[in-house]
Amino acid sequence: MDIGMIRGLGTVVVLVAFVGLALWVFSPRRKQDFDEATQLPFADDPEATRHLEQARASRSKQQ
Repeated sequence: MDIGMIRGLGTVVVLVAFVGLALWVFSPRRKQDFDEATQLPFADDPEATRHLEQARASRSKQQ
């Protein structure tokens, strides 16, 4: 094996990892987990929590 083959295999490994990560991040099954994670900075703020609950209630009524 020469250095070119090792670099090529390294590129393939990184490409597969990138595609796998992109599929995991943009998977519809993960949307709820990521939506909850985006609200973590506001967890201690009662007004933000109330606003979030109102938004969830209105969203569930629309569906």
